[in-house]
Amino acid sequence: MIVAGGGRDLAWPVERIASALLQRSGVRAVHLLLHGGARGADQAIGRAAHQLGWRVQSLAAEWRRFGRCAGPIRNRQLLEQALIEAQAHTSPSFSASVLVIAFPGGSGTASLVQQARRCSSRSPVPFAVMEVSAPFSPEPLAA
Repeated sequence: MIVAGGGRDLAWPVERIASALLQRSGVRAVHLLLHGGARGADQAIGRAAHQLGWRVQSLAAEWRRFGRCAGPIRNRQLLEQALIEAQAHTSPSFSASVLVIAFPGGSGTASLVQQARRCSSRSPVPFAVMEVSAPFSPEPLAA
C-alpha cells in the first residue's frame, strides 16, 4: 500500500512522478495507491500511478464540513485506509506494508509526514515514510 501526497504547486511532469514512485516503491507489490485528490501533486500522482498500472483511490478533503481541519483529517483517513488495506492483504505467507511517499509541498504535506511517522510507531504492519526532494538547482553566479 502506498499513500502519496505533495503540494498543490508541484508542476513535475507525470513521467518524473512515475519514476519517483517506482524508485521509492522498489520491489514492493503495489496493491493500491491512495492520494488526497487535490490539484497539483495529488492529481499528478494519481495519473502517474494509473500509467504504472496501479490501482488508485482518491480521498478528497471535506473542506465545507471540516473547514481548516479538513486537510489533517483527510491525511489521517488516508493513513487509516492504507493500514486497513495492508492488514487485509496480509497472510501467513505475505506481509503487506504501508509506504508513505511525500513529494515537495507545504504545510499539508508536512502534516501527512508528521502523522505518518506517529502512525508508524504503533502500526501492526511495517510502515515507512520517504520524502522526495526537489533537485537542487543553484542560481547562476553573477558575472
